[in-house]
Amino acid sequence: MKEERNIRLRQLVHKLNKVKRSQKKQIDMLCNDILKSHSEFIGHIKNFQFAADFYENILGINNSEQLAKNVGEYFTENLDEVNMAIVFMSAGKPQIYIYSMDSNLDNIPKQIGPYLSPRLVQLVCQTGQVCSVDQLCEMGFFASPAILKKISLAAIGLNKAGPALGMLVVYRAIENPLTKIELARIASVMPGIATALKNMQNVPCGALENGI
Repeated sequence: MKEERNIRLRQLVHKLNKVKRSQKKQIDMLCNDILKSHSEFIGHIKNFQFAADFYENILGINNSEQLAKNVGEYFTENLDEVNMAIVFMSAGKPQIYIYSMDSNLDNIPKQIGPYLSPRLVQLVCQTGQVCSVDQLCEMGFFASPAILKKISLAAIGLNKAGPALGMLVVYRAIENPLTKIELARIASVMPGIATALKNMQNVPCGALENGI
């Protein structure tokens, strides 16, 4: 009788431990889900704030040079050691504006500038997505391999439909690769840049001079 009772007791303890382990596992999973959701929520808030601050930064600009300046300065100041070539199309020709934060990469603009062609801008815009350096090379971006080994680089078009308005080429030292989060933040405000640039191109010069 005593032996049977001990057996039942051990079985009960075993079941209890099994239940406790199961509960602990469920609690751990719940905590992980909560932490993940919290992290994603914080990420969304940061992305929203990034975009809101950006649009405030370009509000009221009525010429492309000032737009490029504000865009370049905002990104280089708010993204870690980011360098940028801003390409706006004007009368079918690319106007290139360089904003660089890394003196070690001062030679990059001269190396990549000749390949920022209207054709490349058109192809990047048509993709409607962030283009990696490998994708750009397939499009005719034949910058020196020695240069490309030094940098992490990506390009984002300003518009997908209609005539290509331009693109942003973002780069940084290869030791600090561009992240998906950073590129997603840049991509999120591209429609706003495209709209601002398109509106400028549609406004008569006299209206801009008169501040209309």
